[in-house]
Amino acid sequence: MKLKTLVTAFLLCCYSCIAAANVPLMPVKDLQPGMRGIGKTVISGDKIEDFNVEILGVNGSEAAGYSIFVRLYGDLIDKTGGVAQGMSGSPVYIDGRLVGAVAFGKAFNDPHYCFLTPIGSMLKLLDMPLAHDASFVPQGTALMAGGFTPSGMEYLQEKLQSVGLAAVNGGSSGDAPGSEILEPGSAVGVAIMEGDMSLGALGTVTWTDDEGHVLAFGHPFMQRGDSSFFMNKVWILGCIPNVQSSYKVGNIGKVIGTVNQDRASGIAGIAGAAPKSVPVFIAVSDTSRGINSSSRINIVEDEMLVPVVIDAAVFNTVSKTVDRNGGGTAKLHFEISGMDSSGQRVLIDRDNMYYAADNLLKSINAELVEAANILTQNKFEQVDIYGISVNAEVSEDVQVAEIVRVTPQKREVKPGEKLLIDVVLKPYRGTEFTETITFTVPKNNPGGKLALSVRGGSSLAWIQNLLRKQKEEGLPVPKKEVRYKLADFIKNFNEADKNNELIVDISAAPHLQPPSEKNIADDAGFAGMLKGSPYKQKTAFDYIIDGENEFVIEVRK
Repeated sequence: MKLKTLVTAFLLCCYSCIAAANVPLMPVKDLQPGMRGIGKTVISGDKIEDFNVEILGVNGSEAAGYSIFVRLYGDLIDKTGGVAQGMSGSPVYIDGRLVGAVAFGKAFNDPHYCFLTPIGSMLKLLDMPLAHDASFVPQGTALMAGGFTPSGMEYLQEKLQSVGLAAVNGGSSGDAPGSEILEPGSAVGVAIMEGDMSLGALGTVTWTDDEGHVLAFGHPFMQRGDSSFFMNKVWILGCIPNVQSSYKVGNIGKVIGTVNQDRASGIAGIAGAAPKSVPVFIAVSDTSRGINSSSRINIVEDEMLVPVVIDAAVFNTVSKTVDRNGGGTAKLHFEISGMDSSGQRVLIDRDNMYYAADNLLKSINAELVEAANILTQNKFEQVDIYGISVNAEVSEDVQVAEIVRVTPQKREVKPGEKLLIDVVLKPYRGTEFTETITFTVPKNNPGGKLALSVRGGSSLAWIQNLLRKQKEEGLPVPKKEVRYKLADFIKNFNEADKNNELIVDISAAPHLQPPSEKNIADDAGFAGMLKGSPYKQKTAFDYIIDGENEFVIEVRK
C-alpha cells in the first residue's frame, strides 16, 4: 500500500511538473467561494478572448471526482447568451493559475452557471467516469455536420440514433483559415469524418505543452477510452443564443493531429500525424439529367461508426446529385478492400440494381451497410479496411421487367445436357421481348422428372412460394453442425443473387444429391432455400427481373 501511495504521488508530481512548464496549476483544495478569474475561448474566427469567472464552490469527493461550480459573466458572455456548446474545454485561471475547464451546464436553467472539470482530473484522464447528475449534460457533445444537404442531414440524424448520437448542421466542411497552432482557449475539433463532408464536435483547448500534447473539452466526446479520432483545426463563424443551450457554429477544417484518449474528464491528443482512417470515394451519375458528382472523405477506423457514416455519406452524395425525392431505378457498385488477421487480402465486390416507386435513395444502401458490418463487426477476426469505393447511377426510369412465359425448347434431356429455355419478358410500359437462356442438367441426375424454376433475383413471389412448400411438404434439414469462417460469409455475399438476374434453379428434386457434403451443410434450412441449390445458373440483364415460373422436364439416362 505504501509503495502504491508513493507511485501515485510520483505520478501526480510528474503531471504537475509537466504542466508547470506551461502554466502553474491551482488544485481544488485551494479554491474558495468568491474567487474571481478569467476564462479563454473563441467566439469568432480564431481570436482568443477572455470572459469573467467567479468561483461559487466545489462539490464531489476524491473518490468520485470533484466539480467546480462557477458563474460566468462579462461582455463576451453577454454576446454568447451564457455558456455555449463549443465552450467546453475553455480554460479558467485564478491569479494566473489554471483551475480547470468549462464542462457541464444545465439545460433550461440560467446559462451563466456551469461546472468546471478540475485540471488535475484532466491531466490524469481518469479511467473511471466522473459522477455527474443525469440532468447535467456535456456542453458541446452534439456532432456538427458539414457538407450535407437538408435531406442528407435528415438521413444522417436518423442513422446516428442507432449509435446514440445526434447531429446538427454546423456550417461547411473543408479548410478553415487561421493558425494551426493550438494554445489554451483555441477552438479545436474532434471528428469521425473529414473531407468533402465532415462530422465532429467543436470544443476548446484547455492545456498544451511544448511537445504538442493537447487536453480539451473537459468532458468525454463519446467516452471510447483509448481512441483514434481526427483532431481538426476550427474556424468559428459565430455563437447562436438558444433557449435550451447556446451553441457555437464553425467549420471543421484540416486534420492537425490525433485524439488518442476519450475519457470522462476530457479528451487528449497530440498535434502532428493524422490517425489511421478509411478512405472513401463516392461517384454518382444522374443519367436522366446527365449530371455527375463525387465525394472524397476519410472515416476513422471505428467498427461501430464506419457502417453508419458510409451509409449517410453515400446517401448525401446521391441526394446532392439527383436533387429530388421520388422513385426510379438505381445501379450501385461498391468495393471494400482490406486485410484479415492472417495478412490475406479481403475484397467485397458487389453490384446490384434497385427500384422503388418512392424514396428510392433510402433503398440502395442496404447491401453496402451489410458488407461494412460483415467486415467491421464479424465475430471471427479483425479486418483492416484499406478503402471503399462506391459508384451509383440513378435514373427516373422504371427499369423493371416481368416474367410473362417460360418455355423449354425440349421436354426430354439427358444428364449433363444444356437445355435452352425461352423466356418472355415484359418491361414496364414496354413491348414484350424474348430471351433464350441455358440450364445445364446436373450430370449426377439419376433420371426421372425434374422441376425447374425460372425467377428474377428480386422475386417476392418466389420467396412466398418457398414458404408455402416448406409448410405443405416440409424440408429435411441436415443435422451436421456447420462451422463458418469470415471467408465463407464474404464469398456468399459476393455471389448472392442480384435483382437484375434471371435465375434458373432446381425447384424440387428430393432424389438428387448435392455434389459435396459441404453443400448439404450450406443448404440447411430456410437460409439454404433462399441461397438455392448448387446447380443454380444466372443470366444478368439491364432490368430488374420480377416474377417466377416453373415447368417439369423428363431426364432420361
